[in-house]
Amino acid sequence: MTILDQYQVFTKKYPKKAFHYRGDVMNYRLFGTGEKTIVLWVGSSMFTTEAYFKLQEALAERFQVLTVEDLAMKISVERIIDCLSYLIKFIGLKKVSLLGMSHGGGLAQAFARDHASQTENLILYNAPTRPKKGDEYAEDVIKGILHTIEELKNLRKIMPLATIKQALLDQIKQALSREEDVEFFEFLISKYTETDERQQMEIIRDLLSNYAFERMDFKYLNYRTLLFYSHDEDPLGGSALIEALVDMMTNPKLQYIETDRFQLILDPKPMVQAVKDFLIPKEQKSAL
Repeated sequence: MTILDQYQVFTKKYPKKAFHYRGDVMNYRLFGTGEKTIVLWVGSSMFTTEAYFKLQEALAERFQVLTVEDLAMKISVERIIDCLSYLIKFIGLKKVSLLGMSHGGGLAQAFARDHASQTENLILYNAPTRPKKGDEYAEDVIKGILHTIEELKNLRKIMPLATIKQALLDQIKQALSREEDVEFFEFLISKYTETDERQQMEIIRDLLSNYAFERMDFKYLNYRTLLFYSHDEDPLGGSALIEALVDMMTNPKLQYIETDRFQLILDPKPMVQAVKDFLIPKEQKSAL
């Protein structure tokens, strides 16, 4: 069975559900076993949360996994995190651990700050942040990202999304050797639309414009933050914003994993093992 076949089996086995809140709609999946629940919040280039189905299935062997799939609302960070907060209450959960990637990690930070009573742990991979007291270089990086977003509409007039898709696919073909893996990524990229791009850019713009964080926001997560880093060459905002995130957390655990954004989709084992080691106390492991 190819990875595309496995993906299609996954989407049929775990159909999406719709949660309605004050006129907004948040589609989600919830499955798995275990006392702890992980909210997986992915924002990564042209790959949706569904693309990381192998990561979800592996985590679901030990945890409940809640994923946010699609949004039908006027996009704002406040509306998104408030809707998730009520979804968590609707499901009957008290606390969750947040696993955020790329701008999904930015949403996880906003949720952890504004809904601390529902947050048990924070796990981030290639997640940007905006510190209230940032250095000059980090501020320049943020300004550059925001400028690019503002110019996106004009950029698409001379460089359509199809051109960007082809460039990413060419990069994938250089990085991967198995044809079935390339075909899977080609399928994922084909599903990505200009609407998806606009939503992502609006989330990033809102995060970097209106959400500045400081150490006090996350002090309650002492020893309860896991920050991944890897040899991925394309983290949003580069290493400057990741370093700012490390400085902002109180006693975070730093974990290097041998992967990149493509391999993480194909083989999530390094991340899964690190998450298990972080979330499951040693005394519980010895009793298993």
